[in-house]
Amino acid sequence: MYIFKSMSKAQFGGSEALTLVALGTSRWVPTTPPPSRVPPYYLSTANLLLQTGGALWTLCYILLTLRSFQDRTYGMPLFALSYNFAWEFVYGLLIAEAPLERIVFTLWLLLDLGMVYGLLKYGKEEWNHAPLIKRHLGKVFWGMTVWCVGAHWAFGSWWLKEGRRREGKWYAGVEGPDTTELGFWTAVVSQTYLSAASLGQLLVRQHTGGVSWGVWASRTLGSIIGLYMNYAWIWYHWREAHEYFMSPFAVALWVTALICDLVYPIIFAQVRKTERLLPDGRRVAGDSVNIDKKRVTFDKVK
Repeated sequence: MYIFKSMSKAQFGGSEALTLVALGTSRWVPTTPPPSRVPPYYLSTANLLLQTGGALWTLCYILLTLRSFQDRTYGMPLFALSYNFAWEFVYGLLIAEAPLERIVFTLWLLLDLGMVYGLLKYGKEEWNHAPLIKRHLGKVFWGMTVWCVGAHWAFGSWWLKEGRRREGKWYAGVEGPDTTELGFWTAVVSQTYLSAASLGQLLVRQHTGGVSWGVWASRTLGSIIGLYMNYAWIWYHWREAHEYFMSPFAVALWVTALICDLVYPIIFAQVRKTERLLPDGRRVAGDSVNIDKKRVTFDKVK
């Protein structure tokens, strides 16, 4: 999911393209050329896939924010939002090298703030079953976010100093750190959790508040095109540099995420048939509503 908002490093023709998805700009630095079998359209196709995925995820974020205010709840699962916010802060503002990259990530963080605001303003109603979390939702969110910042920074800094080294890969003027692979692992782990948690949230809530068909479609297509197809493309044409994409652990992660995303619309359609829409715009499970902090249960019509 999250690699779409970062830089994409792909080697081709004696150069390395650092593509900023949000602005579509590139700069070039010398590096080791790829094998002669790599086609001339390798880089342009990879960038097109990445930018398409990035555009779809941009749309997804906008739709999530709009649905949050419309339905008076939040759509992205709690921990996923903390993980995402921390990811963009660490990799965008602390690890990214160029000032322009940091500007782009700052814009993404501002977009995240819309979802964070929706969570903090409306999210407590989703935690009536857990009074402790309901009372301290803000503290829980920011506590997890701080923890995720530390975890991302620990992994990213370790990778750049001691992680896998590849000839022709550059970071901060040093040859070796493979930020393409770093981006893949941080993205696919996040994507797997987000996909599974989104499906779980839908099953637990039994209502579609905060999400929509558009949110699901843009999220799923953005992941398929910008993450799975993009890395499958560069792996297919240059396997020795991107063999990690088809490693057993990686396959287990992205297949799990893909299955969750494909099952999601089936559950979504069923939940839409049973949920109730309250006068204030909130959606609740079909067999209960929350009025004056008291849960009222309705008999289902058989």
